[in-house]
Amino acid sequence: MLAKLLVVGSCVMSLANSVTVPFLAIYLRTSLGLGVDVVGLVLGSSAIVTIAGGFLGGVLSDHLGRSRMLIACLVGVVVAFLGFYFAGGVVGVLLANSLLALCTGGFSPVGKAMLSDLLPQDTRVTWFSYQYVAINLGYVVGPPLGAVFGVSGDRGSFAIAAVCYAAYVVPLLGFVIRRNRSDRPQPRPAPAELTGADRLRELGRGLKALSTDRRLLLFLIASFLMQSVHNRISVLLAQSFTADVVDATAVLAAVLATNAITVVCVQLLAAKFVARYEAIQALTIGGVLTFVGMAGFAFSTAAWQFVVAMLVFSVGETFVAPSEFAVVDRIAPENLRGAYFGAQTFAGIGGFVGPVLGSLLLAWSGGQAMFLGVGALALVSVVVYRYGRGMLATAPAAVGAEEPPHAP
Repeated sequence: MLAKLLVVGSCVMSLANSVTVPFLAIYLRTSLGLGVDVVGLVLGSSAIVTIAGGFLGGVLSDHLGRSRMLIACLVGVVVAFLGFYFAGGVVGVLLANSLLALCTGGFSPVGKAMLSDLLPQDTRVTWFSYQYVAINLGYVVGPPLGAVFGVSGDRGSFAIAAVCYAAYVVPLLGFVIRRNRSDRPQPRPAPAELTGADRLRELGRGLKALSTDRRLLLFLIASFLMQSVHNRISVLLAQSFTADVVDATAVLAAVLATNAITVVCVQLLAAKFVARYEAIQALTIGGVLTFVGMAGFAFSTAAWQFVVAMLVFSVGETFVAPSEFAVVDRIAPENLRGAYFGAQTFAGIGGFVGPVLGSLLLAWSGGQAMFLGVGALALVSVVVYRYGRGMLATAPAAVGAEEPPHAP
């Protein structure tokens, strides 16, 4: 039941985010009258804070508990949206945006670690896919609803988002409390209480394990390369369309809608393939399809051709997204699962590198070079993943454990 609640909550949260975050720049410019430079500072800082929040949230969840971190992150998001609603200047907006990025970044790895804790290994990929579909469904439905009710880019949208998150926090908190009571073991001698120094040493051992795990480093590099292509594809398309496509806005809207609809419709079918075979094989297929889609963008001249290319690209995305999480889940020691999922957020730096590299290639040699050059990173990612394929055969050992657990 808790797994279902986490998935449903992902949809609720993305619905709330989709009527606020994409329109944040408009709100800051029109409603608060902030300058372009200040808006850029506010929005640009959120990427760094999100990555930091993901890692910090994952690490702390291993030591403080998943439930506590999930509730803390959700409450923080409610406070952040209320902060946007009441903010009247730069300082208030910057604080609210930083808190929002920190807490939303922290929620993602903690939620995935909790799903892994709750579910047997052979069903986790399917549930990661459910969660990914729920997130995309929220982003499909949210913007049209916001436009219909006239709240997108409006101050009231932040109050609505705060209410949505609060409506999710309350049942989640109630369920966690009931679950903890029902799962409470029979009385037994209490273990020795950990001191603050003990917890710090435990945290230090966990961080050392992260920094010395060659498998994690290798797969983070591969994920970084893949996310350089996937994470900000809308930016690459917008830049190319502005320069080369007639009626760029309409074509871009059609192409991005194709992405969202394809992911929602195809994701669960792809999940069955990933669950039946193995994550690296699915990542290989996804990476190749990603490059084919990027090559399609490079050589498209008509709107329907861009739509077909996005269809191929999006099918590749449905193979990549759950498989990357499955790989991390496979190598993570049970007592460091949150930290490993948190470390995966560093691959999100690819969302910065991809657009920067694309912009340089676009300025240097045009749209074809941009799409082919950035798309080639997906093929390099496939090579790295396949190089590390044999490492998945090594079962993760719990840090501090006397014996490694048996391979699942």
